Amino acid sequence: MLDLIQRALEAKRESKYIEFKESFDPASSQDWCETIKDIVAIANSGGGIILFGVNNTGIPTQNDLSPLLRLDPADIANRISKYTSTHVPEVEVLPLPKDNKNVFLFLIHPSSTPIVFIKPGTYASGFGKQKSAFSVGSVYFRHGAKSEPGNTDDIRKALGRQLEVIRKSWMKGVRKVVQAPSEAQIVAVMPKAKNHLGKTIAGFRVVDDPSAPAVRLTRNRDKAAGIFVHEELSNGIFDEINNVIDANTVLTRNLKQFIFGQSVYYRIYAERKHVRQNQDIIELLARTAIMQFYSPGLFWLLNLPPRVCGEILANLYRNPKNPHVHTLLRIGILLGKDFSNWLFDKWQRKWHNNPQPPTFFWTFKRMINRMDVNNKIPIALRLSPTAPLSIRSVEPSITVNDLLKTPTNAANLLSQTCILVFEGKKDQRSVARQLDYIAYGDEIEKRAVEIAQAVLDLVGSEEAGELIDD
Repeated sequence: MLDLIQRALEAKRESKYIEFKESFDPASSQDWCETIKDIVAIANSGGGIILFGVNNTGIPTQNDLSPLLRLDPADIANRISKYTSTHVPEVEVLPLPKDNKNVFLFLIHPSSTPIVFIKPGTYASGFGKQKSAFSVGSVYFRHGAKSEPGNTDDIRKALGRQLEVIRKSWMKGVRKVVQAPSEAQIVAVMPKAKNHLGKTIAGFRVVDDPSAPAVRLTRNRDKAAGIFVHEELSNGIFDEINNVIDANTVLTRNLKQFIFGQSVYYRIYAERKHVRQNQDIIELLARTAIMQFYSPGLFWLLNLPPRVCGEILANLYRNPKNPHVHTLLRIGILLGKDFSNWLFDKWQRKWHNNPQPPTFFWTFKRMINRMDVNNKIPIALRLSPTAPLSIRSVEPSITVNDLLKTPTNAANLLSQTCILVFEGKKDQRSVARQLDYIAYGDEIEKRAVEIAQAVLDLVGSEEAGELIDD
C-alpha cells in the first residue's frame, strides 16, 4: 500500500487504482454519492486511492479541505452501508503533503466479495431534477480511470483475486510447516476442544512419530480429523461461490437467468457440493446448464424434486434448440426404454413427413437400438465403454469403463475439468459433460420412474416444439 500511496502522490493522471477529486463537501449528497460509487468500484477492482485536493493532472488546488479533517472512518462506513448493507470496504483517511500543500487521500482496501448496491444513489441536481450516481442491483468496477457497471470479466477477475489470496495464505502455512525444525510444535486446535461430532480433540504437533494422530485436510465435514480443517479452511472459499450466486439474484431481480457467463458457471459447478441447498438457486443452476449453456448439470437435477426436473425437461421438449436438445436425448436414455420410445414417437410424428428431419432424430434412433445392454451410460454418451477420455489432468488416458467402476473418481475429475474450463480450456467442456454422466448417471437412473412420469404428466398430448439453432 505504501508503494500505491507514493504512486498516487506522483501521478499525473487518473488510473484504475487512482481517482482525483478537486474538492469534497461532506454536506453535499452529490459529493457523497459520487464518492461512494468510486470507493465501491475501486474496492471491487482490488483496492486503490482517491486523492482529494488535486486537479485532473494531479496538481494541488487551493480548495478548502478542512472538512475532511473532521471525517470519521466510522461515518464513511455508515454512509456506504446505507447503499450496500453489510458489505462495506475498509477506508482509511490520511492527510499528506504534496508540493508543499496539504492533500487528503482515501486509502481503499480491496473487497473480498463484489459489492452490490441495494439502494439507488440519487441526489438533487438542480432545478428540481434528480440524478443517480448508481442504481439498485448495480456492481461497479474501475474501467481505466472511470467507475462503471461491471461485466462478466470483472466478476471473473474479482473471484480470481480472492482465490489467489486464499491460495497464497495456504502456501504460506505449508511453508511454515515444511521449514519448521523437527522439534517445533504447531498448535492446530485448543486442548480439549470439541469437533462437530462432539468428540474431544487433544492438541497435537507435527512430528516424525508414526503413532502420532493424523490430521486430514479435506472439504468433507464428515471426514475432517479436526474442526479447524473444515471450518477455517473451506468456508471462506465456498462463501465466494455463494456470494456470486447471491449477486446474480440481486442483478436479475429474481428472474431465472444466470448472467455471469459460462466460465463462472463452470467455476460454480466445480464446487457444486458447497452451494447452499436452496431450491430456487438449484433450479436456476439446473436451467442454466440445460437451457442456457449446454453444460454439466446432473448434480442439480439430483437435488430437485422429480416434478421440477420434469418441468425443466418438458421445457426442453417444447423449446428444443441445438445443441441443448442433446441433453434430452442423453437423459432420455437414462430414463429407460419406455420413455425413450415415447419421446422418439413424439418426434417421429412431428417429422415423419419431413424429407430432412434434424440430425439428432436419427442419432436418438441409433441410441435406442443399442439399449438392450446392462449399462446405459455409454449409450447416453455415444461412446464405447473402452473409449478413452481426453482429460488434460490425467496421464495416461482413462477409459469410460475405468471411471464407471469408480463414480467418485469421475466426480473428482469433473471438478478438476470444470476448473480447466474456467481457466479458458474450452476444449474440456465436452469432457466435463461426459464426466457428469459417468459421475451421476446411475443416480439419475434410480429416479427414472418419477422423473419420466413427471415429464409425461406435464407434456401430455402436446406436440414437440420447433427446433431452434442456437
